[in-house]
Amino acid sequence: VKDLKDLNKKAKNQNVNKKLQNFILSLLQDPNEDAAKRALNVMIELYKRCVWNDEKTVNAIWTGGVLHSNPKVVAAACRFFLILDYEYKSESSETTEEDAADLLKHHKGSKLTKAKKAYLERAIKSQKRKQARKNQSTQRTDFLPIDTLYDPQNYAERLFSKLKKSNDKYEVKLLMLRLVSRLIGRHNLIILQFYQFILRYLNSHQKDKIGEIFAMIIESCHELVPPEEIKPITEKIINNYITEYCQNQHITVGI
Repeated sequence: VKDLKDLNKKAKNQNVNKKLQNFILSLLQDPNEDAAKRALNVMIELYKRCVWNDEKTVNAIWTGGVLHSNPKVVAAACRFFLILDYEYKSESSETTEEDAADLLKHHKGSKLTKAKKAYLERAIKSQKRKQARKNQSTQRTDFLPIDTLYDPQNYAERLFSKLKKSNDKYEVKLLMLRLVSRLIGRHNLIILQFYQFILRYLNSHQKDKIGEIFAMIIESCHELVPPEEIKPITEKIINNYITEYCQNQHITVGI
């Protein structure tokens, strides 16, 4: 990752990047879990470092990661697309904002040696860089990876089909469900079977996840969805979560 970042520091080497992207993409599609996970981690890290932050990389992570046969790879790729506040990395620094603040407090009013003064200046610069990265992240939240997918409708349908057939752990299926919901809401997609499908999750024995399921339902509803598709869900919520037999926290969430 560091070598690639250094290679693209002054100007992006398109020829080398293309060859390396194709190579890592081939590893990402490998059925071997370790090879695929390593390839996925590299692509995600390079995206976060603004080295490979193009549409090709994003769509490769989707087709190679989200649709991978290994559930751990799928889960990692889903999390990448579900992040809403990316902190894009620039250069690394071992000095944190807390370190800089502590240094300022500790040395206030004391005489500094040349070495300590230089170290303190580096710490302050590090704090400023971290704040700049934070500001950059805030400014770029409208341009998330999920917004640059080539064919959101097709991708959502394929993931939903994978989810319906999935025998993976509940947590992995929940990630896939959440990502389908995010796609529907973000791109105003129409997948009518989704609303019937999510009803079964309202019967989940894992009551601590109900709030998350409600959030998915809300996110997947937009003005193009026919009201009759939403009606069974609202009835289910009223009957199961807004009754005198329910716990107070479930009634609150249901309302």
